[in-house]
Amino acid sequence: MVFAEKNSQAKEIQEAVVFLVTRMLESGHNPKPVVFHSVCVGVRLYNLNYEPNIVKAGILHDIIEDSDTSLAEIVERFGEKVAQVVQSNTFDQTVGNRAAQGIECIQRCLNYGRDALIVRAADKLDNSFYLEPALDKDFTEFWVAEMRYLVDISRHILKVEPIWQELNQQCQKLETALKQMEV
Repeated sequence: MVFAEKNSQAKEIQEAVVFLVTRMLESGHNPKPVVFHSVCVGVRLYNLNYEPNIVKAGILHDIIEDSDTSLAEIVERFGEKVAQVVQSNTFDQTVGNRAAQGIECIQRCLNYGRDALIVRAADKLDNSFYLEPALDKDFTEFWVAEMRYLVDISRHILKVEPIWQELNQQCQKLETALKQMEV
C-alpha cells in the first residue's frame, strides 16, 4: 500500500476516534471505559488489515447505546455502510434481558453479513480480556456461552478471517478455564 493511501486511511479512522471521544464527552452515559474499549476494537481491526469502514464501525460500535448519538449522525458523518454496521452491533434495549439482547444483536449482525460479524467478533474478543473466571464464574459462563454462540453461528462466514480465529481461540481458552474450575 502506498504511503499516501495509508495516511489517508489513518486520517479517516482518526476522524472516527475524534467523533467518538467528542460524543462520549458530550453525552456519554456508560461508566465503563467505552472510549478505551472502542479504540482497542478499532486498533485490533486496523492491525488485522480490515477495510477502513470496518475499522471506523469498530470504533463507533457502542456510540449509539452509550451516548446520545443518533444513527442519522453516523450516516451523515461516516456514510450508510459504517452506520449499518454500527446499527447492527447496537443492543436493542427493548428486547428482553441482557441475554436475549445479545442473541438478537448477533442475529442482526448475521443478517447484515460479514462486516457486522467482524465488528461483533472484535467487540466480544476485546471484552473477553476483562473476564476473571475465578472471581465471577457465573458472569464468565454467561459471557463465554454468548461468545460460543457467536463463534458457531458465524463460522460459515468468518472462519477464514483472522478475527474469527482469535475469537475462537479465546473462547476455547475460557471454556478450558471454566472446566478446570469444576474439577
